[in-house]
Amino acid sequence: YIDVIGTVFFIFAWLWLRSFEAKESRVLNRSTVTASDYTIRLTSVPEDTTEKDLAIHFAESTGEAVAAVHLAFNNSKEIDMYVQRGKVMQQRHKCVQRIRYEKTMIKENRGQRKRLRKLMREREDLTLLVRQKDEKRSKVVNQRQKAIQAFITFETEAGFVAAMTQYHLSWFRTHCCCYPERLKFKGTRLDIEQAPEPSTIIWENLEYSSKGRFFRKCLTTSVALLAILFSVLFTFLARDFKSKVLENASMPCPAGFFDQDPEYQLELVKNNLDLSHCYCSTLGAMEQWNINQCHDHLITSSKATATSYGAGFIVVFMNVFFTWLMDRAGVFEKHQSLDKMETSNMVRVFLLKFVNTGCLVLLYGQTWLQELVGIRFDDALDFNVDWYATGGTSLMIVMLMNIVAPHVGSFITYFRHRTKIRRLERNLTADKETKDSHRVWHTQEDLNDFYKGPPFRLNYRYSQVLVTLYVCWMYAVSMPLMPIFGAVSCYLSYWVDKFLFCNFYRTPPMYSDDMGKRCTSLLGFLVILHLGMSLWMMGCEEIFQGTPLSGEQYPEDLRKGIRASSFEEKLFKKHLFPLELTLMVFVVGMLLSRVSSTFLRKICGCLRCLICSKGNTLKNLKNNMNTVQVDYSSARDREIIKGLSSYNILQNPKYQEAFAITPEFAVNHNRVTSIRGYNTKEGDLIAQTY
Repeated sequence: YIDVIGTVFFIFAWLWLRSFEAKESRVLNRSTVTASDYTIRLTSVPEDTTEKDLAIHFAESTGEAVAAVHLAFNNSKEIDMYVQRGKVMQQRHKCVQRIRYEKTMIKENRGQRKRLRKLMREREDLTLLVRQKDEKRSKVVNQRQKAIQAFITFETEAGFVAAMTQYHLSWFRTHCCCYPERLKFKGTRLDIEQAPEPSTIIWENLEYSSKGRFFRKCLTTSVALLAILFSVLFTFLARDFKSKVLENASMPCPAGFFDQDPEYQLELVKNNLDLSHCYCSTLGAMEQWNINQCHDHLITSSKATATSYGAGFIVVFMNVFFTWLMDRAGVFEKHQSLDKMETSNMVRVFLLKFVNTGCLVLLYGQTWLQELVGIRFDDALDFNVDWYATGGTSLMIVMLMNIVAPHVGSFITYFRHRTKIRRLERNLTADKETKDSHRVWHTQEDLNDFYKGPPFRLNYRYSQVLVTLYVCWMYAVSMPLMPIFGAVSCYLSYWVDKFLFCNFYRTPPMYSDDMGKRCTSLLGFLVILHLGMSLWMMGCEEIFQGTPLSGEQYPEDLRKGIRASSFEEKLFKKHLFPLELTLMVFVVGMLLSRVSSTFLRKICGCLRCLICSKGNTLKNLKNNMNTVQVDYSSARDREIIKGLSSYNILQNPKYQEAFAITPEFAVNHNRVTSIRGYNTKEGDLIAQTY
């Protein structure tokens, strides 16, 4: 009953969290001005589309002014080439700044003139290399670029709402003959959606189709499953080694052995060394080492203990490997925005870590898996005493390690970062100049990079917390230390992440609330998993025998172990009935809620199609509008837009740094192609930027 009460409390807390999350999301949307509040995205446009044509079309169809239009092209190769060009430009900029330093800070002598001549040659070589890359770009990217997507920013939120409302049609009107002609652009039907935040768009991935991304995701998922198989193989090898090590200590002790005095026990051990574990297990490590007959037992038990901890380290190492693997997979899959990439990585890292951390111990007794990896050992399929001595112990060790392991790397990086900064600041003069002649930063960007911390990876924080919650509550009913481990882990994670976020990590991009909502939805499955595992663990008759629901006497053949109980006999017991009832009520409630909401949505959709109504779309959009209305141009000029204010790729700081262009250049240009020939002329070194 205590577990049922805890489960009901968790369900109500989860429902409250969903409601609170939706409410807070609406409040934040109404109180925060972002560029996406004014912007829609066209997921496909005609190839010959221009910004002017789109601005005129949406101004006429909505009756609202359009502030800006930005097109995305199939220019991933061009972007990659300009990124490579930008690296050369950054080297050239550093070379120019070193020349400036030599001319202004160093007294003229023979050594300085020699260094200047060398730097001048290096600058000329880098300038020539930039021009060569521009020429190579012209040869490789010689075809006419096609527009693939468009971002239309309205002057007011009312224009955004009008566009979303007009183009939010039923499936029948969108794909059949009822599509309004006035909404077509150059005879083409348009699919629109709210644009993501400009800082999260990955522009070079926009030209990849959904089919191509699906194929890439299938490929990376296959690699992840193969990694899981390797993890299973490693843990099975460790489990097999431990079983072989403990095989010599499996002889049962004689009857009444522990009732004898230690001298008599030692004499028995001297006569039969196979009984050494009976006597030596009651002694400490130093006492065993001082007795010759206990040396082998001490070595054997040490190997077994080391194997248990080694298996735990393997699990922790594989969790780190899964994080690295999904980092590479996210880049390979060509997601169109950081939001989608981070959310996808979060879910898959969570699933991989959960299987690796909490489910491998359930697979020891599966014969099909033993045959697959080629390792056989006898483990029960149920949660008996032997399972708690082997799999349960390994799981506890892993969860203890997981309290600290996720933060070790971050703290090591933090302390190394703070150490190098303190070393620099201790060597500053009264004029704030460094005393170390070998540490000279020729540009402000280099010094800024010296102080910068790593990016804050929100998706991996979510996945780690989810793994801890799932594993700890999954086994909570029969392993009461697990909730304590989970509470300590979550408490420590909160303070560590808060401290490092405020003192070390960089400011993250403007993520949406999709990742948080996905995590909240996953908590609902934890209720089903917890109740199912509780029924399985509490149904083990070796520990929890119980009485049948019928009230009859427990069968004699089951009590004596003559036969194993059937699934029905395990399930229909009095002590399991509250758990079964809770599980049934929760599952039925969730199914009814999902089916009824889907059914009502379909019915309302059909009615809206018949009467050409917009339904709740307009109402929902207006509910998320900013409390205080402000025009886009005014908000941009007053700098009250949170995050980036433009969908111009060149105004994105990440791409500005990658392309090695200045903000002034980005304001006056909006095409990647305009970078060609930028800043490749030799001129006044003092006025030179990049």
